[in-house]
Amino acid sequence: MQKYTILDTEMVFDRYLTEAYQEINPKCEKTRIAARKLNMIALLDISIDELGRISVGRLRSWTTEHQDEGAMLTSAFDDLRSSADRTLVTYGGSAMDAKVIELAAMSHDLALPPQLVQAFGPRTVRPAHLDINAAMKGFGKTWHHLSEVLVRIGIPVALIRDKANPDLPFETGNWDLARQHCELDTLLTAIALVAWRRIQGDPCLRIPEATFVLIEGYLRQRPAAIAAPVLRGEQACFVDNISRTEAEAA
Repeated sequence: MQKYTILDTEMVFDRYLTEAYQEINPKCEKTRIAARKLNMIALLDISIDELGRISVGRLRSWTTEHQDEGAMLTSAFDDLRSSADRTLVTYGGSAMDAKVIELAAMSHDLALPPQLVQAFGPRTVRPAHLDINAAMKGFGKTWHHLSEVLVRIGIPVALIRDKANPDLPFETGNWDLARQHCELDTLLTAIALVAWRRIQGDPCLRIPEATFVLIEGYLRQRPAAIAAPVLRGEQACFVDNISRTEAEAA
């Protein structure tokens, strides 16, 4: 049984940090990653057994709507420590999410959960973070955006159209919408994880059936999600396609 926890975050550029670095290095025109602050963290548990059967566990998230970044991190870190037997999964997280989390942990004097502790740190810990994007890149030079992967495997554009421009709560005041955006990204990353595992030679996994199960597990916990109609429509398409394939094979 392989156990995973999918992580996604949302973050914003902090005005003070941005201006402070520009004061230090006026020639730098690009806002540095250290100027980002976290305002949302979402986690989704999934498990895959030896027969390719998928179980969707808890979906949960934290925001800075009513607490600061440090308090939000503390809650998320405690949750990850309680799930230390699960591999943490991100898409591009080694270059972005994990780095911002590390910087935020330094700011708030917090020890990282075991999944994010570096193997070459002061205490050698077995790495437990899988970055799908880094795994797909390997030793090559090509990086794929998650949206590219999802479109390539047939996920509707309507689900990922706003990935690059989420409705941020500090702009709209709608924290619920922003939270849904972050939580949906954990589902989309889980779909990419299953597809990646399938092409690595997992003989029992099938991408359409696995995607159907992941969507169902998400909707059972978020039945009123804004994306629910599109997700239900995608499930219907999977059922039709699977039925057609079985009929043709009979």
